[in-house]
Amino acid sequence: MLLYYWLQIERLAPLRAELLRLRDRLVIGICSHYELSGDWRTPGLATLNEFARAVFANNRLLLEEFGPQLGKPIYYTPNGVDTRFFQPPVETPTTSARPQRVGWAGSLTNHGSEHRGVHEVIVPAVEAAGAELRLAVREEKWRDRHEMLEFYRSLDVYVCASRSEGTPNPCLEAAACGLPVITTRVGNMPELIRDGENGYFIGRSFDDLAEKLGRLRDNPELRVRMGRAARASIEDWDWRRQATRYAAMLRDVVAGER
Repeated sequence: MLLYYWLQIERLAPLRAELLRLRDRLVIGICSHYELSGDWRTPGLATLNEFARAVFANNRLLLEEFGPQLGKPIYYTPNGVDTRFFQPPVETPTTSARPQRVGWAGSLTNHGSEHRGVHEVIVPAVEAAGAELRLAVREEKWRDRHEMLEFYRSLDVYVCASRSEGTPNPCLEAAACGLPVITTRVGNMPELIRDGENGYFIGRSFDDLAEKLGRLRDNPELRVRMGRAARASIEDWDWRRQATRYAAMLRDVVAGER
């Protein structure tokens, strides 16, 4: 049995005794710092230690921080992306006659919009850089993966200004579509982004983001080169590779080897 968040046990309260009885079969994830922040930290770690046969972590920051605090085997299981589906357009669109298109995708209610930094960081930065902002907000319209592919292919740059993330998945998809990614140092981004090569890291301020957007606006060749580097970097993140980490973890748990 696999649960992605310890909070799911709280929401399955009528099954608590049964889950505890079957804990030798129960694998629980840590998918972001948010779920173990503030008042959730102590009960979350206690639940993981009480219920989990093994724990898996979405990124190395989580692995390094929480691994030593758990008396359980912990596995590194980052998310992946379908690189055969999410691909750049066949031809690079001409951008000289239009503003630079900057995109963001996600939920504004999950953790709250301030956590994502859309209105506080991204909107003023895009305005300052004279760019065009395109949003794929989950609450406004649920887009299937074909619509998301079209969305990414309409962009020149993808941005993330979150306080914390597990991955984030849209950054993987955007990189697979050949976009440079400008992001805060959240989730798996320190593992994917090579600053100045396939994207940029920013502090969580609109002026830092505006400055990085300005660099790419003024140097289209750099933007294209970084996008190609992002696509090359993401090949190792394909689900065909990442899924093997889950397979290895589940084999260990079933065999009782850890």
